[in-house]
Amino acid sequence: MRRILITVLTVIIGTSLLFGQTTMSTALRSATYEGSLSGYGVIPATDPYLGTVTVNDGLPENMVDWVLVELRATSNGATIAQAVGCLLNDGSVTDTTGLSGLTFEGLESNTPYYVIVRHRNHLAVMSAEGVLIDDTNTGYDVDLTGGNVYGGASLAMKQVGTEYAMTAGDADSNNFIQTTDKNAVWNLQTGMSGYRESDFDLNGFVQTTDKNNYYVKNVGKASQIPSQN
Repeated sequence: MRRILITVLTVIIGTSLLFGQTTMSTALRSATYEGSLSGYGVIPATDPYLGTVTVNDGLPENMVDWVLVELRATSNGATIAQAVGCLLNDGSVTDTTGLSGLTFEGLESNTPYYVIVRHRNHLAVMSAEGVLIDDTNTGYDVDLTGGNVYGGASLAMKQVGTEYAMTAGDADSNNFIQTTDKNAVWNLQTGMSGYRESDFDLNGFVQTTDKNNYYVKNVGKASQIPSQN
């Protein structure tokens, strides 16, 4: 069994790259209103996915949010390895230092692994093919912004300019954007600030723009990642 490093993983989330911006917004990290903390903004110090990564001295200044990265040996197989990462405003996913890639333990050499990226209120995406792990183990680059994702870019992602981004609106993280995302989550959180599931544009506030600009435009869409057998 091997330990591998994905040195460059690039993905963007649709609601944080708008109006011709060249980088994603870091509004959650740079927040200074009530409830925010210096060095974190309103992003929690402990990751919201596995609860296994806690940062004690501040998060990267250019961090957009936490993401969860998973590996599968087959498209519908079991999760082989997981790592929590920091999504930075240039689209790169790093460890909590903001400088290094993500490390995965217990993988087989000469085996391809599908790379899955999950975000708490966007539809998850998976690489179209497996990334082959070989014996050189010099690190691997995975770029999903070109739309090379499972199920095809037109179904799995949103096009933002010339790039493809994860689709916003999945407030309950069930891989479907449906009325429950609005009725059971957005309706209850509207008017609130902070780190909220229905803050689809990641500006730290739950507003009608989250519903009208993102949920309404994306309702009915679903993640293209196959269910696990």
